[in-house]
Amino acid sequence: MTEDFRTGIAGRRVFVTGATGFIGRRLVTQLTEAGADVTVLARSKAGARNLAQPNPTVVVGSMSDAALLGDFLTGCDVLFNIAYDVRASAAENLRAFERLREAAQAAGVGRIVHTSSIVVYDAWPKDDISEAGSMARPGGSPYRQAKIEMERRLMAGPLPAAILQPTIVYGPGSTLWTDGLARALTRGDVVLPTPEGLCNGVFVDDVVQAALRAALIPDLGQERFVISGERTFLWSEMIGGYARILGPGKVRHEPVGDLAARLGPKPDDSGLGDRPSAAARISALARRLLGHQRFEALVRGLKSRLSRGGDFYPDHHLLEEFCGTGRCHIDHARDRLGYAPAFDLARGLERTADHLRTLAARGS
Repeated sequence: MTEDFRTGIAGRRVFVTGATGFIGRRLVTQLTEAGADVTVLARSKAGARNLAQPNPTVVVGSMSDAALLGDFLTGCDVLFNIAYDVRASAAENLRAFERLREAAQAAGVGRIVHTSSIVVYDAWPKDDISEAGSMARPGGSPYRQAKIEMERRLMAGPLPAAILQPTIVYGPGSTLWTDGLARALTRGDVVLPTPEGLCNGVFVDDVVQAALRAALIPDLGQERFVISGERTFLWSEMIGGYARILGPGKVRHEPVGDLAARLGPKPDDSGLGDRPSAAARISALARRLLGHQRFEALVRGLKSRLSRGGDFYPDHHLLEEFCGTGRCHIDHARDRLGYAPAFDLARGLERTADHLRTLAARGS
């Protein structure tokens, strides 16, 4: 974030949902260091304690509480909506989003910066993507359907809205694209397909940069922005980079046909009225009772004791990602936001190295 951004965001009243998550924590840190008047919504006091210093104003509550939201959104310049609860169903997430959107509209919030996903596009991950791409293809995961519907409601609403569509967001704390792959490498090899696809990776701090820029651009309407890194790279470049930092484990390739045959028919994951699994519901309850960090430490210890090693093979979702050859174009974000990715893969890996070594030292 440049000095101009520090000047621009200083003193602004902002409200952040999803502040205790991977992207949210880094955004809150940038906002508070820049002098913004930051209020965050946390689902529990335990989650709020995990926020980095300096601490913002923390409101413990739910996106379903319209009165609570109204109190804190009134007079707000920017609402950063990053929240998506993977332990709840897509339908529940969509209902919570709608209550937040309605509360923001009633409170007269200046603008919304909303984090969506590149998966909304029909072409992902096979073909090239820009903001002009289609989202008309039915089906896909409930997550995709919910994200499309959230975008539709923002684009049709009266409030200025910047919809960010990040690609593969990696960096310290990325549950799937960094931590999950790193833990797999500590137990064995990570298996990739031949032919191998391209990774449209973006380091987390560049996503934060885009969010801050979207908070400040003048004359914002209802606009979408694809957010990715400067260039694509092979999946083996990123995962192999993790392996070089960690020591054990390596990337290994097998023919894509063999990997597909190993998986069998792809299950139907469509349907917005999905319910989280029993395991997900238990996880949500445990996180509320123990706090996120204590719960994660407990899970890591259990996995470490139960793990017998073995190679990591992609599931249907990951195999599709690992085979994709599409490139995501960021020209619109460059032109409109002034977005300029600061992290190539080498710098992103450098910033992630200490985190990976910490994971390995505590047994992942």
